[in-house]
Parts: sequence; C-alpha cells; structure tokens
Amino acid sequence: AEGLDVAALEFLAADAAVRAQRLLAEALAPGHASSPVPAALTVWQDTVRLTAAGPPAPIAARLAAGCGRDRTDLARAVRAWEHGGAAALTVLEEEWTPDAAALARARVQLAAAWEGDERAPGLRAAGNRWTVVGADLQVRYGRDGRWWPYRKEHGRWWPAGPAGPDPAAALAMPGSQG
Repeated sequence: AEGLDVAALEFLAADAAVRAQRLLAEALAPGHASSPVPAALTVWQDTVRLTAAGPPAPIAARLAAGCGRDRTDLARAVRAWEHGGAAALTVLEEEWTPDAAALARARVQLAAAWEGDERAPGLRAAGNRWTVVGADLQVRYGRDGRWWPYRKEHGRWWPAGPAGPDPAAALAMPGSQG
C-alpha cells in the first residue's frame, strides 16, 4: 500500500513477537498468578523501549523526532532502559526526597558500605542523590531501596550500570569509573 513503511512494520512485528514470547514465559512461570500486574508503559517509556530494541537508523530517527525530547535525552533514557527498564528510567528522571525512614535506611547502607580500612568518599546529598565530592560519580537511591550508579559525561549525569543493594559496589561499577 502507498505510504506503508514496510521496514517499520517489520520492526514492530518482530518487537511484538519478542514481547509476546517473554510475556508467555512469564505467564507460565511459577508464582505468576500472585504477581502484581505491571503498570502500562507511557508513550515516552514505550518510545525508549522501542529505541533500546535497536531499530534500523531511519526508524530510530523517526522515534527520536516524534518523542518531543532531544537526542541526548533519548540516548540517556535508552542507556537507563538498558540497565533496568522502566525502573531505571524512573530513577533517571525522578528526583525525590526520601521520607525519614527511607533516609535512615539509606544512611545505614552508606555507613556500612565502606568497612574496615576502606575510606568512604566524601558524599554530598541532594534528595535521593549522593554525589562524590571532587569526582564525576553519583549514586541514586531508588524508591525500592536499590542504588543506581551515575557518571557525569559532557556536563550531564548518565546511567552507568544496573542497580544493586550496595552503594559502594554501585560506585565501583566499571561504567562509573573515571
């Protein structure tokens, strides 16, 4: 049909097949019936997910043009998605202030992260973000209690790895090293 983008249709069909296979595997997994239903993706999250799937260049350009954000924002979002899907994207985009209990848990984890002779780096806190003083390294505390490593690149904070329970390990991620 005239105006039909065959390459885009092929990409979307392949993506749908991969997602259907994953959903079927999850549905057949033990305990699935008692698992909470995941939230539906927003248009932005689905754009990031599709871009992370590696579409051909013309389709990636269309996704970038249609998302209402600049290419750098989309690239940062894709990197976050690659490290942890929608949860990682939320940590990239959402700055929040932990309540007293969450802040206390975070401080305990930070204090315990560097034990023995290992010296903790100087950290400057702002909301759920702890930045290493004098370095382009940061850890972000997720609402789920996990730590996400970030590294400053070209003046902006970029995701540097997947989340983990230990802030020191997050800072030591290969992608978070200078």
